[in-house]
Amino acid sequence: MAALHPHCLSPLLAAKGDLATLPRIGRALLGLLGALLVLSLGLVAKPAAADVYWDKPALLKDFFAKSERVTFAKLALTAAQQQNLRKRLGYDVAASWTVYYGKTGERIDGVAVLDNELGQHQPITFGVLIGADGVLKRLEVMVYREAYGAEVQQTRFRNQFVGKTAGDALRHGTDIVAIAGATISSKSMANGVRRAMAMADELLLKPGLAKALVPSGGGGASAAKTAAQ
Repeated sequence: MAALHPHCLSPLLAAKGDLATLPRIGRALLGLLGALLVLSLGLVAKPAAADVYWDKPALLKDFFAKSERVTFAKLALTAAQQQNLRKRLGYDVAASWTVYYGKTGERIDGVAVLDNELGQHQPITFGVLIGADGVLKRLEVMVYREAYGAEVQQTRFRNQFVGKTAGDALRHGTDIVAIAGATISSKSMANGVRRAMAMADELLLKPGLAKALVPSGGGGASAAKTAAQ
């Protein structure tokens, strides 16, 4: 709120400028203006400090704790896949995705998608672990940046997603129950997970994991090292 210029108060001031000589209504008006100024300053939103629960290396290590190695693939959507996702989600998604996955021998143990979904004002960074069978195994909130609604990182909320597949609704108010005081964040998480599951279905499960996942960066230990950075 802009500061009041002294000239704006001149009609309220007595000839000698002494507040004691102001008419009662003038003093009341000045008090009201002061109260509004304090209130407006108190309502200025301050950026919330980000709550970091996981960084990428730590989360991938935990997701694939039993895998021999972790690597990644950079995947580009075909025109047909983009169209299918637009029909499923109702909006366009990024044209390319980086997918992380664990391997033991030649077996693919599962895939991880790390993404952002807009909360009320700030993006929520999250990661999902999807089994080779297409079932969601884990959901983790990595970084939460809002002043309110961080309850979505609690286990009781996240566990609602465990066992879901791309064929489930994954919608707030349908099969996902919002947390009181974190309704917007709950809805955002459902939206983000639904997108990640749909993307994994189109890019990975339909064509087949072995065919879709070609390691970037050469594979093996080199790619595993890169994936953890």
